[in-house]
Amino acid sequence: MKNIWLAIKGYFRRLDKVLLLLCLIAVSFSCLILYSELRAGFISTGSRRFNPFTMQVIAAIIGIAALLVMSVINYRFMAKIWFIHLPITLGLVLLTFTNLPIVYQPPGSDDTAWLRIAGLSLQPSELLKFSFILTFALHLSRVREELNKPKNLLFLCLHGAAPCLLIFIQGDMGSALVFFFIFLCMIFAAGISYKYVFAGMGLMAIAAPVIWFSGLLPDYLKQRFTILGDLSSDALGFGHQQLNGRRILGSGMLFGKGLFSDDLNWVFALENDFVLAHVGQTLGFVGCAFVVLLLTAICVKILLTARISSDPLGCYICVGVFGMFMFQSIINIGMVLGVLPVIGITLPFMSAGGTSIITSFVSMGLVMSVYSFNKGRS
Repeated sequence: MKNIWLAIKGYFRRLDKVLLLLCLIAVSFSCLILYSELRAGFISTGSRRFNPFTMQVIAAIIGIAALLVMSVINYRFMAKIWFIHLPITLGLVLLTFTNLPIVYQPPGSDDTAWLRIAGLSLQPSELLKFSFILTFALHLSRVREELNKPKNLLFLCLHGAAPCLLIFIQGDMGSALVFFFIFLCMIFAAGISYKYVFAGMGLMAIAAPVIWFSGLLPDYLKQRFTILGDLSSDALGFGHQQLNGRRILGSGMLFGKGLFSDDLNWVFALENDFVLAHVGQTLGFVGCAFVVLLLTAICVKILLTARISSDPLGCYICVGVFGMFMFQSIINIGMVLGVLPVIGITLPFMSAGGTSIITSFVSMGLVMSVYSFNKGRS
């Protein structure tokens, strides 16, 4: 019994309690916001087994358990068994390209990037982020001494491009951009030469108009970009959601109308992409500032963990998770403010979605593992 107690004490001594607390606050706040939407009648079960609030609570419990388990598994081991988790996550993504009955397109979505299994929705691209961060971090750590050799860079770029192209073909541009930004953050952290950075910027400058005019981008995506300068130019079409979202966001003014006010308004995807708009109308600017500061604190804590890593692998893993959280947060907030196009990117820990919540906690589990197995290093 004494040995068990000592093992438990040792486990909690190694745990990053600050990061764990930040994650628990974030997901608790998310559940509170979704309960407010449920009380207001904005979300319902519909054809789903559970309503978004209940699913959020269940996913949070599963995610917290996954985080605690992963924090005691060495991240080096998780990276080395890529041949187990990568085929599973990649296989689930490839299933979305089939005509199987489990392939699912949520109402209002522009892509079939989902699977419906036993009445529950699953977004495989979210799970693929976990495998990509681990495999790319492992790849970088193995070639870091000769990173800037053309052959190594070529294979690294192919490694990074594979999930981006796969998800883009799937129709989920938002997730494809998240993968791309994770790739950029990690390869920058590894020390890529600036001559390749400038070369890459030049290639992107050439590729952008080619992609725009070649028909690779669907018309609805182009429309979302072109209306950004004047959302009211298509107020009843593509600009409608962002105009209403921005109006709802600002309606709460400084302190908001209250979580359970009778004077709340709805906009499409209020529980997902536009959850910050509901924070704004219920808790005002103060509530929105709290969300931004909370997510910023999580990102800073991830970077601090990267600094204490005793090996490049742990550092690259943390940078990948940081890139994912930072990019999603900035893009989602920009979408709600109407300064960036709506491309289906959720706000980490805040937006409704079981797969998204579990992925967020699993990613934090990776960071926790890096912290646990490097604690004590200055």
